[in-house]
Amino acid sequence: MIGSQTADVIGFVGSVLILGGYGWQTLRGIAPNLALNTLNFLGASLLALSLVVNYNLPALALETIWAAIALLGVIRKLVATR
Repeated sequence: MIGSQTADVIGFVGSVLILGGYGWQTLRGIAPNLALNTLNFLGASLLALSLVVNYNLPALALETIWAAIALLGVIRKLVATR
């Protein structure tokens, strides 16, 4: 059985891999449309809120950063349509 700290490190590595791909896509401007970015932002924000109660640091970090990237995608899409 793995220890709690090892599980956290494994979780953070997984988070970095997921966020790397999503961030690369969103920040390069090849992200999905406004609706999908908005849903990503809302979903990640709500999951992060639930993880404050049911604490899991790697998952909380993942969802917080995911929400931030999605919010940047929303802002970029809104600015591009003006």
